Amino acid sequence: MKKTTATTAFTVAKFAQLSGQDRHELAARLQTAKARPAGKSAGQGADLFSLRDLVRAACTSGELHAARLAKITSETLRLDLQNARSQGELVEIGKVTRLGQRVLIAVRNRILAFPLTDDEKDACLRELLALKDMDWSRDA
Repeated sequence: MKKTTATTAFTVAKFAQLSGQDRHELAARLQTAKARPAGKSAGQGADLFSLRDLVRAACTSGELHAARLAKITSETLRLDLQNARSQGELVEIGKVTRLGQRVLIAVRNRILAFPLTDDEKDACLRELLALKDMDWSRDA
């Protein structure tokens, strides 16, 4: 008993005509995917393929595949960011900046309160000031 009927199976040429695909390229992709014919057409004796196999083969073409891959990639990135944010792994830049400013103010006040000479305090504060110009986006 056949799983596919005449309404759900097409020849490569007919499907290529309906979908605007190149029939030779579509046939090659069907062969690469090892799709098995669902039967033979009545008129020409050409192989019939299930609609599912034909659509799969058509969707592996360059433009459709690239568009689908881009959509999946962007959706994955969005979900990764959402998960990281919900698990507390991502922090807003503004919060980090404000925390850094508070830490530097506390360190500056501690340096000024230490019993150091003015030259030693100036040297420490200059090193702190140099941190402002540091590129924090790089790893090391």
